[in-house]
Amino acid sequence: MSSLENSGVKMNSEDWEKDEFQCCSGDQAGSFLEPGPSLYSVGSAHSSSKLKCKEPKKFNLHAQFQQVLVLDCGILKAVPDRKHIHPEIFFVLASHLPPAPKEKGSPIFLAVSKGELCLYCDKDKGKGHPSLQLKKKKLMELGTLKEQECRHFIFYKSKVGSQYTLESAAHPGWFMCTSHSPNQPVEVTDKAGKKKHIEFSFHPVHKVETSYMEASD
Repeated sequence: MSSLENSGVKMNSEDWEKDEFQCCSGDQAGSFLEPGPSLYSVGSAHSSSKLKCKEPKKFNLHAQFQQVLVLDCGILKAVPDRKHIHPEIFFVLASHLPPAPKEKGSPIFLAVSKGELCLYCDKDKGKGHPSLQLKKKKLMELGTLKEQECRHFIFYKSKVGSQYTLESAAHPGWFMCTSHSPNQPVEVTDKAGKKKHIEFSFHPVHKVETSYMEASD
């Protein structure tokens, strides 16, 4: 994964509204991220069909071989899950653009750093193939973008057994992945196998010291 494009990321100091996530029975990580009326509310029955997004849900992402995802100096990495390790909190928001083919799963946006850095998949000019990047963009602003503008931020979340894969909407066949070796950057691959693992588990974060709000500036 390429490092953060703008290394001078300034994080906001405002308090963030506390999340009121309530645990769902059964498949917690998947049920409330599936497209449906629970994710969006219609502003007016007689107005346009514009949808208003609700608050994002918060998760820790776990990878294969007992690894968790952390943000280290602007780089998203998979590291061994230890007591002293604090997994990065992922802010996850459902997207209604583009419409998701059933076989692909649920289209979602993902962000870290309190929703200030969004996961983005696009071709790396130096490598000629897609790479996973972090863009300095507020998560809640993604829903206002047009389809072509937001497609690179969208990942299809599809259930595989008890875990999930995350496929780039902009680059079909390319999935978020981790390496068998610890402390390696999270990347995207079109060749899953022994060296690249594309399955993740979503662990809901029930309490967060800071809450999610858009910056006033």
